[in-house]
Amino acid sequence: MNNPTIFLDTPIFFTCAEDTRSRTILQHARNAGYAIQTSISVLGEAFIQMHEHEKGLEYITSMNQLLDEWNVAVHFPNDSVRILCFRMGEEELDTRMIREPTDRTHLAYAMAYHSDYFLTSDRNLIRYRVPSSLEAIGFSKPTCLPLEEFRDGMLMKVRDVSYEWDTTSSSIRGESDGNDAS
Repeated sequence: MNNPTIFLDTPIFFTCAEDTRSRTILQHARNAGYAIQTSISVLGEAFIQMHEHEKGLEYITSMNQLLDEWNVAVHFPNDSVRILCFRMGEEELDTRMIREPTDRTHLAYAMAYHSDYFLTSDRNLIRYRVPSSLEAIGFSKPTCLPLEEFRDGMLMKVRDVSYEWDTTSSSIRGESDGNDAS
């Protein structure tokens, strides 16, 4: 079974540069086995936005460190990205993203590389409905959510696994935890 994957949108790099608690969330995810991904389009957008910011050098340095620390896989264009970008631009059913080709492109990368989660602070992107014609040919939108909601969901999964491990470990030692079938 493959590790679950997290695709990072541009705002997440800013959030992590400004807030160590946010960095810690993704470090915990990495330690829990999540593979972290992004695209060359996200990095390009982040670099330009950071370069124009008064803390540009600090932000760019932080982003570079995070790419190394988390062993981020950077995705490049392929035929799936091309098809997704074209179809998402041609079949505009959800008007929230009409003037957002860059955001659609970032989502197209996440879909093309079959990411499980797409972390962003962009509410329109989170609510965006992908054209059904893309789902018909095997593409699906990853779970899109803000970093904090991902953290809450990840913590619940860790607690569930910890609980299962606790009850299993008691049974393994021959002690009854009250949940064993007799």
